[in-house]
Amino acid sequence: MKKEISLNWGHWWNKWANFQPKQLEAEKLISEYDYLLYGGAAGGGKSWLLRKFPIKFLIGCYAKLGLEGVRAGLFCEDYPALWDRHVNRIPYEFPDWLGEYKGQQHEFVLHKEYGGGVLAFRNLDDPSKYLSAEFALIAIDELTKNGKETFDFLRLRKRWTGVKRTKFIAGTNPGEIGHAWVKDLWLDKKFDANEREADQFHFLQAKADDNKYLEKSYYKMLDSLPEKLRKAYRDGNWDIFAGQYFIEWSREKHTTPPFPIPEQWKRFRAYDHGRENPACCLWFALDYDGRVWVYRELYVTGQNVDQISQEINRLSGQEVYQYSIAGRDIFAKTGYVGKWGEETLAQTFARHGITFLPGSIRRVDGWNMVHQYLNWTESQLPKLIFFNTCYNAIRTIPTLIHDDVKPEDLNTRGEDHASDALRYFLMSLHELKTQAPLTEIEKKIKKMKEEKFSLDSLYSGKIYRDSF
Repeated sequence: MKKEISLNWGHWWNKWANFQPKQLEAEKLISEYDYLLYGGAAGGGKSWLLRKFPIKFLIGCYAKLGLEGVRAGLFCEDYPALWDRHVNRIPYEFPDWLGEYKGQQHEFVLHKEYGGGVLAFRNLDDPSKYLSAEFALIAIDELTKNGKETFDFLRLRKRWTGVKRTKFIAGTNPGEIGHAWVKDLWLDKKFDANEREADQFHFLQAKADDNKYLEKSYYKMLDSLPEKLRKAYRDGNWDIFAGQYFIEWSREKHTTPPFPIPEQWKRFRAYDHGRENPACCLWFALDYDGRVWVYRELYVTGQNVDQISQEINRLSGQEVYQYSIAGRDIFAKTGYVGKWGEETLAQTFARHGITFLPGSIRRVDGWNMVHQYLNWTESQLPKLIFFNTCYNAIRTIPTLIHDDVKPEDLNTRGEDHASDALRYFLMSLHELKTQAPLTEIEKKIKKMKEEKFSLDSLYSGKIYRDSF
């Protein structure tokens, strides 16, 4: 049931929102898509959109649907961020005749004649505290500062009786702990097989050039940033971002289409265990120059060791490996007692014919080794190259970021399973390389030397003496 409101709505909204063309485009897209990501670069007016649009949504729920007291949530990673980006602007941007900000509850409540809707300002230090909450609209500022579990949990709270299409909108820059999963869903359209709303995810890029209210000094600052930061924050390049741990990464340099691995190249395997988190096994080949080629991956979630072992064996086929290496956690007693008695995960793998050596626990040294192998110049290829079929390794390794407390280490909240397997292997390698096969000339020289040795031995009586 529609409600009459004492407000020249169209005129007031356009003047108050003061949206620029890119924000107006976002406003239209929100009506088409239920999950909109806006921004992807610095200065595009993300926070302005997230703060203003919920007010229109709440009044619309009252005016068009006759719903009173509808709630929307605007979330940031913590309350200081909420204050800096949004709450401190309320007294200057939200007129008193429209509603009232209630400081204790951190909520802006519309006056009754506009439906009494609520815009709740909330933090995400512990999303589980919203277990019983419901929101017709959820907005998150700087989405990539959160893990995917935060999105999954809040998605459960996106519901409201009478609102057929509840909404999720977010703004963010590239980088931070959630870079990988946000990029997967909104930019690369990589969804789980059970996703039923894939067609409702949409990304609208907005850059500083889309914001005419920025001072010229801001554009100059963006232009003055180092190349990698400039590409991330000014250009919205999601392959490069602030805080990126492996800044050497280049999809062009570090990936290649598959090719047949020469039989003479030495082969290896490395494994990082997981069940609730992904388990990752990588296959490596070492060429004659000491370059490492990652030619296969297994990346699975929710499987037990017996299942993982069977899949590793299936993928390995008849290949022969110099050795296989894994994280030390699989060598610990788990307390599980099966029909073979209590055994470690490593022993379970061994029952399936897979023997692992324990990998190094020196994390920072291992990351330094990864840096060395990723390093490249315009005239020299990196010593580490992935087949482009190793999707998850290629997807996750460049998205890892520095640890906040220990910057020389990477942040373990990221999706680091492929990188851990890589680290175990490179720490074990110690600059080895496969011995190149002899050329035809080298074979002839070797044969001549062997024949000369045989004649010399005969004339010296060595063969005669050794025969008795």
